Order: sequence, then C-alpha cells, then structure tokens
Amino acid sequence: MARGGIDLVHYGPGTPAGTYLRHFWHPVYRAEDLAPGWAKRIQIMGEYFTLYRGESGTAHVVEDRCPHRKTRLSIGEIEGDSIRCFYHGWKFAGDGICEEQPAEPASFKQGVCIRSYPVREYLGLIFAYFGEGDPPEFQEFPEAEYDNGRPLTVKKIEVKYNFFQRIENSLDEAHVHFVHKVSASATPEFSSLPVAYAAEETDYGILRKTTYDRGGKKDIRQKYFMMPNIGLTLPPPATQLDDWAPNLSWRVPANDETTLSFTMSRRKPRGEKVADKSWEHMDDIVEKILDGRMRLKDVDPYHPRLFNIQDNVAIGGQGRMHDDRDKEWLGRSDIPIVLLRRIYQREIRAAVEGRPIKRWRLPRGKLVLGFQPAAE
Repeated sequence: MARGGIDLVHYGPGTPAGTYLRHFWHPVYRAEDLAPGWAKRIQIMGEYFTLYRGESGTAHVVEDRCPHRKTRLSIGEIEGDSIRCFYHGWKFAGDGICEEQPAEPASFKQGVCIRSYPVREYLGLIFAYFGEGDPPEFQEFPEAEYDNGRPLTVKKIEVKYNFFQRIENSLDEAHVHFVHKVSASATPEFSSLPVAYAAEETDYGILRKTTYDRGGKKDIRQKYFMMPNIGLTLPPPATQLDDWAPNLSWRVPANDETTLSFTMSRRKPRGEKVADKSWEHMDDIVEKILDGRMRLKDVDPYHPRLFNIQDNVAIGGQGRMHDDRDKEWLGRSDIPIVLLRRIYQREIRAAVEGRPIKRWRLPRGKLVLGFQPAAE
C-alpha cells in the first residue's frame, strides 16, 4: 500500500484506482488487428468486454456475455453492425438494443439490452470509455498526426506486470543509464548521469525536467506525462539501426498483474534483414533472465524489443504486483515518481468520495522534446 492509504494497484469495478481510471478514454486494441466481421474478447481494468467491427467498418464495444444464458458474445456472428449470440441467436445492435430472439415471441425482447460503450478510432488505435455518464472530451495529439515522411508504427505489447509499476518506470530518468546502458553508453547525450531532477504538476499532468552537465554547459531533457497514463518523450535510439523519434504511449491495466502498452512513433525502417529475422519472444527472454538462465547482456543488441526486454526485467524484478511502496528508500532521482503518487492519491480519493476530479487539459502549443539548453 502506498503512503496515504490509497490502493494504487487494483483496478476492478469498485476499486479506488479502478473508479478513477474509468473517468477516461483508454485504447483497447490496434485498429489494423480487427477486420470487419470479426469479434474479440478483451480484458480492460479487470473486466471482460466484447469488441467487434461491423461489416460497415465501425468498431463497437459491448458487454462480454449475452443476458440470456451468459455465453460469450465474442464467439457470435457479425451481421451488418449487429452481433448475434452463438448459443440461441439473440441479436444485438451496436447500441446494445436487442433486435431479435428467434425462439421467443416478438414482444419478449422489449426492454432487453446489453450495455454498450462509446468508441473512437484514432491514430491506428481503438479507444473506449468505460465510465458512467457522458465521456470526457477526446484528446488528440497533433504532434503524432504530423506526417514526416516516415510510416506511423503502432505497437501493442502485453506487459506481465502491474500498471502502476509500468507508469512509474516511464517517469524514471535514472534507470535509463543502468537498465538501458547498452544504448545509453553508445549515445553521447547520455554519457553521464544527470546532475539534477525536477518535476512539476501542470494542466495536463507532469512535466519532468532532468538536467545534464556537459562540461559546464547544462542541458535539460523534458518528458511529458499526461494524466492518467499517457507519455510523450524523445527516447534514445535502441540500437544503431534506430534513430531519435518522438514516442507517444498509453499504458492500460488489463488486470491487476497485466498491463497493455500501446505505443506509436514514426521511425525509419530497420531494414529487411533485421525485420525478417525470427526473433525469440521477449517474454521468454525476460523469464530466462529472471530465472537466472540467461544474462541481459547476452540478448542480441539488435532485438527489435530490446528496450521492452530491459524494462520488463527491471519491473519484473519487483514482482508482478509490487505493493510494498512504504518500505522503499527513495532519493532525489525519485522526485517525479513521488509527485506521480501524490497526484494519483489525491485524484483517486476525490473520485471515491464523489468530489470533482481535476480535468486535465492538453497543452495547446508545440511541445519541446529532447535536450534543450538550460536557462541562465
């Protein structure tokens, strides 16, 4: 349990953190992975739902199970923009209204419906809102929309560790010099440790500022964390095949011990020889390292998931669900993490008590990424 007595690591219905997170839009699937006429069962914040794309191409999210005999709707058939239950043929429209019950009188379906959820598609991702009432304004990112001539790469990675561990890691600058030292040591900008760490609460979340000393000349590296789970940064190249490219990410709890990580960037292609190689799955590599059957330095430095492997080894070392934060010995490099916890505790408490939560607003101006000279 975190200081302040607020549960940060459970996200199911009725939990404090789950109640808070249901106030926001969340990505749930890569758009290109859902073809028209297909349905998928998804798990978000400890609940299962049915995601399907109608024959028109419109995506829908509805309840997990048919109200009749509670079989999964995701194994049903798509008809137009409706879904028909596989068990007894009950048919539901995208808004949840029951349209047909073949074995029942026509009047029987009156008042029968399933819950449906607001859906948006944006930048190659399918988003849904799982809260009560009308959803908040949908956030858009002009920086990611800008076409710089490179393909937009959208990735979904399942991280087998708790959501809060994952978002804390994304605000941790110091770990770059150790967890990612293979890449950092080859990047001149990361040749030395930071000399100062700072973070401030903003209208959108947290602005992290880390100061580096370049022989008397100070540079600041900025990262933007948009509440409750969005990161925008300029990460260093993972290998010599990569380049500096802005990275926009969302972390979403699938359940208490699994996080869905959605990232997008516009990078130059890595080359056919690397892309066509058969790579060992990153989860298998992480498991071998945590079990002592492999060393991190033995991982192929050109593995396309190298950064993810490095992060998951560090996070996995804490356990699948780390909830011993009261016993941590925090230092100056943890300033952004302390601020993140403080904001989450405050906002969760407000949501649980029925008080207004802070309405975060994205910055309207262009965001400055990467290293910038420190003000004199």
